[in-house]
Amino acid sequence: MLAEMLLYRCMRTEKWVERIGYLAGAVRLWSRFGRCKRLWAPHLANTRNFVAEAADAAPGRRTALVFGSGLLADLPLDHLASRFARVDLVDIVHLPTTRWRTRRYPNVRHIVCDLTGVGAGLVAGDLPEPQSDFGLDDPSVDFVVSLNLVSQLPLAASEWLEEKRGWSEILCDAYAARIVAAHLAHLRRFAGSVCLVGDAERRFFDRNGVETDRQDAWFGVAPPPADAAWDWDLAPLGEISREYSVRNRVIAIRELRDSMRIA
Repeated sequence: MLAEMLLYRCMRTEKWVERIGYLAGAVRLWSRFGRCKRLWAPHLANTRNFVAEAADAAPGRRTALVFGSGLLADLPLDHLASRFARVDLVDIVHLPTTRWRTRRYPNVRHIVCDLTGVGAGLVAGDLPEPQSDFGLDDPSVDFVVSLNLVSQLPLAASEWLEEKRGWSEILCDAYAARIVAAHLAHLRRFAGSVCLVGDAERRFFDRNGVETDRQDAWFGVAPPPADAAWDWDLAPLGEISREYSVRNRVIAIRELRDSMRIA
């Protein structure tokens, strides 16, 4: 708890980033990773291996764009930094712990961006249409990866609308679906190779290991056909609740645009 508090206080972000909960969420993820590192190891290894293989198939070696770089634990950064002339790590919060890890890579940059396009507007009292065009004006982008991000993008916005504006679950889920769809549309517009890894379903288990509920992590948006899939034990019993554990079903798509044409 003390380490979380110190990390939170040493961060400098725009006020709306803190108010909507992005900063607190990044710190909670860092803390949970420390507790669940061994349990998450298979998922992290699967993600790194899949992204590395997808990167190798990219048509060029100029710029790699990573959406949702997070803690870097699921990113084959060594591989990307050696293969591409530049690697841009894009996220709404870059903790000091991640910036420290990248200090030895002269071709790696941290870029702060809200890929939903709605955070600042929601905090200001508006209801923005989800959209992003980040990176589309850079012709050097040869490889893009959406890294365990797609299901996470709508969460802060949905919680804000529910807590601050009193929206119903149905309305919040509908807005969340628009964020997911906008992210997929953004990815589809890149000329380079586009890879996606992300959880598509959340399953909940009681203290006896019996499944009690399932949630669509894409809020009704149909995922394209996947090239690979695996389970991620996100939260063991006691991590989020003493009453249930959470296991996510992760899908991985090597070339998103081809997969969408098939779908």
